[in-house]
Amino acid sequence: MSAAENFAQHHVLTFAASHTQAALQAVEDFLARSGAALAGLRMRSVGEIVETTLQIQDLSDASAEAAGERLANRAGVSALRVEHVRPLK
Repeated sequence: MSAAENFAQHHVLTFAASHTQAALQAVEDFLARSGAALAGLRMRSVGEIVETTLQIQDLSDASAEAAGERLANRAGVSALRVEHVRPLK
């Protein structure tokens, strides 16, 4: 896969946070540190946690994985999943 093809995709990060403020701070920090472009954001309360789905662009697979690891290590964040979504041809 060429570098251009690798960046033509987007990534979906889904994580749980202990409360809304923790989720928003995690998203803000993630975007600032990673340099990713925000493509979508969805948050919903599930019992006592906040499930957050963050769609990002402009990162390679490896960069998205590394940034996801940093996100998972934030206080108040747990259960991170990273998906790499490739466009259909």
